[in-house]
Amino acid sequence: MKPEFVNYLQQDSILIVDGETKKKVLDAIIAHACTRCTMDEDQIREAIWKRERMMTTGVGKGLALPHIRINGFPSPLVIVAVCTTPVTDYKTLDEEPVTLAVFFAADERDPEAYLKLLGSISSRLKEDNVIASIHAAGNDRKKIYEILAAE
Repeated sequence: MKPEFVNYLQQDSILIVDGETKKKVLDAIIAHACTRCTMDEDQIREAIWKRERMMTTGVGKGLALPHIRINGFPSPLVIVAVCTTPVTDYKTLDEEPVTLAVFFAADERDPEAYLKLLGSISSRLKEDNVIASIHAAGNDRKKIYEILAAE
């Protein structure tokens, strides 16, 4: 069975970003998120940075999981940003650079959907070989999607 979060991921929501800084990576995610939903860019930006101020979403091992809950968010959204340049200013829990950021958003009135997304993403990406395989795929969005969707 494919991971739950893949139901909300499309190949064109896999971004290859130069990165360099946390701001550049999150800006790329925010810009793309605005094309995938009806929410205003400022609203998404404010929610992402509010969450980052609470605690870093850089979970370690090169992975960041920026996530937001917004009242009235139309349907869950998942965006994957593969960083071609490691992001050293992300302030991760293990102090290692971020090379993969998986953003997800859901309606704050549906905590169950939100937790399912988080659990699904975390389960799939905690396997060391998955992140390594994504990086080995380079800029091939189709291959990256296939890696993420594999059972």
